[in-house]
Amino acid sequence: MVHRITTNGMMTKYKTNLMKSYNNLANVSEKVTTERKFNSYAESPTKAAQAFQLRRNRWNVENQIANSKQVRHKFQQAWDCLEDTYQEIGVKLGKYSAIIADNAPDDPGRNALGEVLKGAAESAMQTMNAQYGENFVFSGADGATVPFSWGQNGEVLYRGHAVDCKTTTDIKWFEDSIENEKTFVDMGMGMQEDPVTGEFIEASGFDTALNGAEYIGYGYQKVTLNDGKTTVNVPNNIISLLNQMGQAYCECDANTGSFPKKTYPDPVTGTQLSPAEWTQALRKGLENTLNDIHANYVELDTRITFVNTNEERLESLDDSMNEQIVSIEDIDPAEAITALMWAQYSYNAALRIGTNILSQSLIDYMN
Repeated sequence: MVHRITTNGMMTKYKTNLMKSYNNLANVSEKVTTERKFNSYAESPTKAAQAFQLRRNRWNVENQIANSKQVRHKFQQAWDCLEDTYQEIGVKLGKYSAIIADNAPDDPGRNALGEVLKGAAESAMQTMNAQYGENFVFSGADGATVPFSWGQNGEVLYRGHAVDCKTTTDIKWFEDSIENEKTFVDMGMGMQEDPVTGEFIEASGFDTALNGAEYIGYGYQKVTLNDGKTTVNVPNNIISLLNQMGQAYCECDANTGSFPKKTYPDPVTGTQLSPAEWTQALRKGLENTLNDIHANYVELDTRITFVNTNEERLESLDDSMNEQIVSIEDIDPAEAITALMWAQYSYNAALRIGTNILSQSLIDYMN
């Protein structure tokens, strides 16, 4: 059977092939312009699904990196505050001033040293009341409340509670706030709940709550005087210790530096102590509290190291996911440009053929 070849048939076939060449050129050109292998789910369902999952995972990782950076900045500020409280205020101002005052019983400068110690107490309070953003760094889970303040009688308060506490109820409040007030953030450790109890698994999150009373002390501690026999209860909070030492030295005679003729009661037992015994006990308590603050300072430094290491891990994971996304979505530039040049060549060839066809006069029938 002989097929009839007509001019209209040739033109229809030609236009169909020309449009295919044009569409191919347009598709390849779009890939070169967008640098993507596909621009819709329909073009590559499998790769699009893989890319969507990877992008969703990467979005979670980027949120975790943002959380980690925020925690790092907060903890860095807390670290700086503790360093200043321990080194600049506690040791250089507090400890050294107390040593000088004790070793100069007839020095009228005791009053000035007392003022220095009271100023150190104020400085320590201001340092521990530092803010990160709109929240207070050392206010535990209640970031909106000022951590430390002065009471009506000059006592030191932590969120409205006296740090020099001795009753079981008051001590329990501090213990509960330190133990139970926590703020967890997602830093890439899972953030899961127990499937049976429904309770949050603390190991899967990172606690960012910093309780100021835990870091600089609360309640009372027992110290032994130089005689090796007498034990005295003194505050366990550095602000309270500095303030009470400062008050004791400010009561010394302005001309001779001698202590006043009065006694100081042990705040727990009520035993009367001489000014020399009381200030000696406060100084020993300060040394103990400074040791505790230094230990807390080291513990906080360890937590900051973990945050930094975890952030580096997350950034490495983010880079790895980005490489996978690029391998799925992005074109190979050299391959794409080669395909574009070939498509352009094919389209130009089709146009030239069309010119040759249109310039000829075909017979209607061919045997």
